[in-house]
Amino acid sequence: MKVKFKEVSNDKIKDSFLEVLHKYPDLHDFSITLFQKRVKASTMQAQPIITFKDLFKRVKKYRIKLGVYVSSSESLKVEDVPKKVLIGWFAHELGHLVDYLSYSTVGMIKYGLRYITSKSFKMKAEHEADYIAIKNGFREEIIATKEWVLNHDLVGQKYKDVLNKYYLSIEQVELCNIDDAPFQPIVK
Repeated sequence: MKVKFKEVSNDKIKDSFLEVLHKYPDLHDFSITLFQKRVKASTMQAQPIITFKDLFKRVKKYRIKLGVYVSSSESLKVEDVPKKVLIGWFAHELGHLVDYLSYSTVGMIKYGLRYITSKSFKMKAEHEADYIAIKNGFREEIIATKEWVLNHDLVGQKYKDVLNKYYLSIEQVELCNIDDAPFQPIVK
């Protein structure tokens, strides 16, 4: 596995990320950087690293931006969330990376544009990341993450509203088994 940690000093974060990544063998040949910094509008963001020279090739490098604080909170540090919740978050974000694997660089640019301009596409993308996490054995952690976010007093309502609008509900995840989670790239 080709993993870099940038600005990540917390061992629980590093260990949790590596534990999750270990269960995503499709990602082991790619370079992945976990970069901790302030992130607007979310707690984590999974992104391809696109360069001009690789424009017509497959993406080979990815980064996950990890907030210092949980989205919509200025007092709740990511390093302080329970490990099971952190694992669920990482499982979801790495689910995005698995979903990205079938796209060319140009395809990823189109994907990104659709993600920011189409609410229905954004919802499909977020559902797919959860399905991939479930397929990789993280059903309980995905549920724990959703429960924690929705029930924590220091997590802002805006973040909870986004979770309810675009992501699988706890009930949908509870009904989803590893064997019946759809795993199909969205739309090329």
